[in-house]
Order: sequence, then structure tokens, then C-alpha cells
Amino acid sequence: MRIGKMIGGAAAMGAALGAYAFLVEPRWLQVTRTKIHARGLHPSLEGFRIALLTDMHAGAGTPLSVVRRACRLAMAERPDLIALTGDFAADDAPGFRRVLGALECLRAPHGVYAVPGNHDHIVGIETWHHDVAEHPVVQDLTNRAVMHDVAGARLCVAGVDDFSMGSPDLSVLPPPEERDFTLLLAHDPGQAERARREYDAVDLIVSGHTHGGQVRLPFVGALRNPAEREDLYDEGLRRRPWTQVYTSRGVGTVHLPVRFLCRPEVAVLSLTGEPRPARHS
Repeated sequence: MRIGKMIGGAAAMGAALGAYAFLVEPRWLQVTRTKIHARGLHPSLEGFRIALLTDMHAGAGTPLSVVRRACRLAMAERPDLIALTGDFAADDAPGFRRVLGALECLRAPHGVYAVPGNHDHIVGIETWHHDVAEHPVVQDLTNRAVMHDVAGARLCVAGVDDFSMGSPDLSVLPPPEERDFTLLLAHDPGQAERARREYDAVDLIVSGHTHGGQVRLPFVGALRNPAEREDLYDEGLRRRPWTQVYTSRGVGTVHLPVRFLCRPEVAVLSLTGEPRPARHS
């Protein structure tokens, strides 16, 4: 009798956890706010806010209602710039117009920029470029760089094609001496390892791709990480000697519509020239 109760209790707990992982957490968006400490930051860029939305995978697994709510949460943070770093639609989507339509509320003083991810290549990269080009606000930044004058600060915003399925190219970057701060949109955080070898003076890379694993377990972490350097790029901020990389957990899900201890994320990054807080042992 006692064993039967234990089995019944375990089954009920398993059902509750399954319901939470499939029905609750994938729609429980979290706004994260992270300070990006940049040595020598131009004073005019102090407090500059970047909203990062990525890996929406809009479709059956991620309803457009979740995407729209993520956009509203991002806009509530009053970002100066919005970065969209790929994987817009589910693999079986006919195109990108529906998910791009869900982004209609996005606005930022210094632009809303997008680069494709590996799943956008699966859906159809030519369709992606075409549909983004027709959007009234979102700008395609694939293998491009644009300059912004922010009260005298020269902000360079650049983007690259997907690391694994595309042809990333940053040869269009202006010379380092013409840039005070360079932000790079790259779907895959692995681009950071290439940036060190081939491109110079990238101050911050914003990315997605990993989903934070979607399922994380205590003392174990992510059960799956598609990043080439999974030892380095998982979720959140990673400082490298030549740049900093922020990897978002993303908005949607892939393969299975499940998340556990890994809530979908709307990331807001604030630039600051203040020194990083000292670590206490």
C-alpha cells in the first residue's frame, strides 16, 4: 500500500513537472537586464540600451502571441537599438511574413536590425532577405555595417550571416580608428572565435542559437548545447580577451516545445564605462 502511494505520488509529480515544462515555462518570458562594462566607453554611450530578441521559431511550438508579448516587453524598456539575431520561424513555415508582422510594434531611435540564423537558411534564406526587405522597420544587416552618430560618439552596428550555414563576412567594417564602439549581431556566438582571428575592434557581440539548452538541470546545466564551443557559450555574458559576447536563451523553442529551468528571454543590455565590480573571494 505504501509503495503504491509512493508510485502514485511520483507519477503525479512527474505529470506536474511535464505540464510545467510544456505548458508554462515556454510562455513565461523573462526580461533580463545586464550591464556591459566597456573600458574607454565614449561618454555619450553611457547607458545606451540594446534590446536583444532572438530564436523566435514562430510556429506551432511558439505562438505569435508569445512573440508579440516579447516585443511589448522589449519596448517597455525604451531601448536605443533593437537587435534581432536569427531563427525567426519554425522550419515548416512557408515564409517569414507572419512573424515579421508580429514585430510591427518595434521601434528604436537608432534602428531595428536583423541577421539570419541557421533555421532561416532551412526555411529559405532568399525568402528571408526578401521578406525582411519589405518590412517597414526591420533592417537586414547581413554582412553589412552602418554608422551612427550618438551625440558625437561613432557607433558602428554590424551584422553577419549565420556561422554554420551562411557565409559570414565582416570585410565591410570601417577601420578601427573610425569607430568608438562596435556592436556585432551574429546568430551563433561561435562567431566570436572567428572575430579574434579575422576582424578587429569588435566590442560586443550579441547572439542566440543555444536557447540556453532549453532544459537545464541543477548541478548539470544544459542537456544540449549546439554551440561549437559549448564550454564557452551557453547563456548570458562571456568576456573574452578581445571582445564580450552576450548569448540569449531566446524567445521560442526548437525540436520540442519544452523549457525547464530555462525561461525564454528578452535581454536588455546597458553600456557603461564604469569598471566592473571587484570579485570577492
